[in-house]
Amino acid sequence: MRWVSWVICALVVLGPVPRAFAQDFDILRGALPVAAPSYSNWSGPYVGGQLGENWYGVDFTHVAQPYIATISTLDANFVGIPLSQFPRLSSLDTQSAVYGGFAGYNYQFEDAVLGLEFDFDKSDESDNLLNSQSHNYFISANGGLYEAKYTVTTEASEAISEYGEVRARFGWAFHNFLPYAFGGLTYAQINASSLVNVNYCSEPSPLPAPVNCNNAPAGNPGGNWTMSGQTSGKWYPGYTFGLGVDYAVLQHLFIRGEAQYIAFNAPYGINLTAVSAHLGAGFRF
Repeated sequence: MRWVSWVICALVVLGPVPRAFAQDFDILRGALPVAAPSYSNWSGPYVGGQLGENWYGVDFTHVAQPYIATISTLDANFVGIPLSQFPRLSSLDTQSAVYGGFAGYNYQFEDAVLGLEFDFDKSDESDNLLNSQSHNYFISANGGLYEAKYTVTTEASEAISEYGEVRARFGWAFHNFLPYAFGGLTYAQINASSLVNVNYCSEPSPLPAPVNCNNAPAGNPGGNWTMSGQTSGKWYPGYTFGLGVDYAVLQHLFIRGEAQYIAFNAPYGINLTAVSAHLGAGFRF
């Protein structure tokens, strides 16, 4: 009967072994639970609002060039006079608060997110510059020598009331974060004006006193020319690009931060750009 006791003991010891082998085979077959993805689902439409600050760079230095080039051909006494070298308008920096909204749609492939977005912002940015410079030159006219006083006056203004953007986005979902880059077209309503006035008067040389255009005789060489332009309510295209990040606060609610560069295609040779920073919040459907 001793062998019966040995068999019973062996069965007791070896009984758990098949279950342990079975667990090992389950591991080899990949039957253990798979970890959940480390990204949120950003697919679908969304809308939101935003506010921020724009830092504008406005360059007026090229406004006068085409006007002066035309006016310089209208009088023989402009020959040899460097009107284009007279000091003209410069550039300046300014800033303005902006606010608006956005709407878009995301397509997600695992943790990669592609999207198309439309933005619209209101702005109260506006700038104006005026410059007037005078220089005296000797000219020959009517068989005599005259001292002539030439004056070039240049003025320009621009204002952005609102602008919209069409952007393509590419993001990478990571937990609740969606960092992304974007680029696209912008359309801005820009009101602008430009003006150049060139005039000169003269008196026979030598003069007992400086040239005074208010008292110069009508028969002396002289004249006055003005060219100007104005546009209001028109939309002009441009481009934009930047970086941002969305953060999912709740399943359908997210907040946003952005930094972007905008180049506006302003009229009259005005070079208008902006660096923008936005904060916003949105709702995902």
